[in-house]
Amino acid sequence: MSDLLLSGPKLLLGSRLRVAITLPGRYLEFEIPGMVTWHLDGRFGVSFDYLSARQTYGLVLAMDVISRAAEDASTQARGGQR
Repeated sequence: MSDLLLSGPKLLLGSRLRVAITLPGRYLEFEIPGMVTWHLDGRFGVSFDYLSARQTYGLVLAMDVISRAAEDASTQARGGQR
C-alpha cells in the first residue's frame, strides 16, 4: 500500500477518489484510484491499494519535479547562492 499527502477541500474519511497527475513536458498523464484515510487543516492522506509500474514511475517523476522546483525556489530566495 502506498500513501500520498495532498491539500484541498475537506473530504470524508473513506471517500473514494481518483488522483490525476500530469507532468508537463514529459507527456505523462495518469490517474490513481485511492481512498481518503485522514484529514486535518486542509490536508488529507490518500492510500492506494495498488500501483501499476507506469503509475509508480509517474509518481516518482512527479515527486522529483516537485523536489527540484522547491530546491530552485530556495536557491533563488537566497539570491542564487548554494
